[in-house]
Amino acid sequence: MTSASAIPILESADLPVSPAIARGALGPRVGIIYPSGWGNLGDEAIMHSAFNAIRERWPNAVLRAFTLHPERTSAMHNVEADFLTGINLPMFLSARDDAPWISRAANAVTRLTKRIPVLGSACRVTTNFAATLVLEAGAIRAAWRWLADADLVLAAGGGQLDALWGGAWGQPYALARWAWLARRARVPFAFLSVGYGSTPTRLSRRLLRYSISRSAYCSLRDAGSLALTRELGIKTDLPVVPDLAFRLKGKRRQTPRRPGYDIAISPMAFLRPGSWPTRDRSAYDGYVALWADLVRERFSKGDRIHLFVTDPTDTIAVEEVLSKLDDRVRRQCAVVDARDPDALLEFFTRMDAVVSSRLHGVLLSIVGTRPVLALSHERKVRALMDDVGMGQYCMDLSSATPAKVVAALDDLILGLDSCTRLLDNYVAVAGESVRRQENMLPRLIKSQ
Repeated sequence: MTSASAIPILESADLPVSPAIARGALGPRVGIIYPSGWGNLGDEAIMHSAFNAIRERWPNAVLRAFTLHPERTSAMHNVEADFLTGINLPMFLSARDDAPWISRAANAVTRLTKRIPVLGSACRVTTNFAATLVLEAGAIRAAWRWLADADLVLAAGGGQLDALWGGAWGQPYALARWAWLARRARVPFAFLSVGYGSTPTRLSRRLLRYSISRSAYCSLRDAGSLALTRELGIKTDLPVVPDLAFRLKGKRRQTPRRPGYDIAISPMAFLRPGSWPTRDRSAYDGYVALWADLVRERFSKGDRIHLFVTDPTDTIAVEEVLSKLDDRVRRQCAVVDARDPDALLEFFTRMDAVVSSRLHGVLLSIVGTRPVLALSHERKVRALMDDVGMGQYCMDLSSATPAKVVAALDDLILGLDSCTRLLDNYVAVAGESVRRQENMLPRLIKSQ
């Protein structure tokens, strides 16, 4: 079992030294880049933490976010926002309605020729390529204009070192492009508590290696991410600092209801065709059946079931789980609509235990000090549970069976009090580590 005291706590001596600037009425101009904006609560928790870290240090800071959905980001976080890049890819979509005239013209030609063999396909490819060139050229010009007066660019938190969503021309390109632009503009570029995911191609790895090697500072959120980053050929010292979402504050636990327990379960659209980059309908159907079996089992024990999601794409998984239940069980299931991290943490105050697969479904349960059973679909989930010291309550989703999950949840419920104390301790130490990392921000700010 991993002790919370093993979390590295950054000291001032560990931080890079760079002169800070003196500011008048306005604080520094800081940009935060993140492939978010589509409603994932983990992404929004990280963005919230990053913005608050800067605002607490510089109340008059001028913040700008660069995401996939600037309009939503701006509304949720009260910041100016723009597009991360001009590239729009399957599973890495930008919410654009400003197609250039050349793209609109090409689209018209594509519609007229779509039934003509070869020509129709060629027109579609040409349309997409033309739109990408025009939109990315405009996005680069806008980024360059902003960088002219900028003081710092942060790739803040999340699994940004990843090519699963959009391939090499998704986030790896976005990071390399921003690192290159920032370097030319002489604006510091840094990574804070980022995670490493999947980089199956040489191009994606080269782009990530370039962006990290050109950064003024880079921290990883777990030891596994550090090891994978080392495999890129990065030789500099890189600290491990927990996920930025640990900066959030959990809420006071409400008095538990008895008899029975309140169990929060979060189905996930993992491997579902149309919802996930890699597809396996048979495996996904098996996961839906697994979650439905768990709901039935807990209902038979007299527990109250609450279904929730931390990403809008998982709503379809909830619907499919409900469709497998009989009317009596389905009527007793509450479906929770938490629109932001604060609402989710408020929801957790009423829960006894949580079952989740997505990383930040698990992580925000931990922030809320709610004992969680993790059905891990990726390395990062297992890494988090091991770091917390709850590895025994983590099992691979691919090999989980109803009997194993039910037994593990029974064991978790028997140890609710001890798990809560463990989580209280871990969250306090992890949050302190994240906050200490923030002490280096003034040293990164561009000197004048």
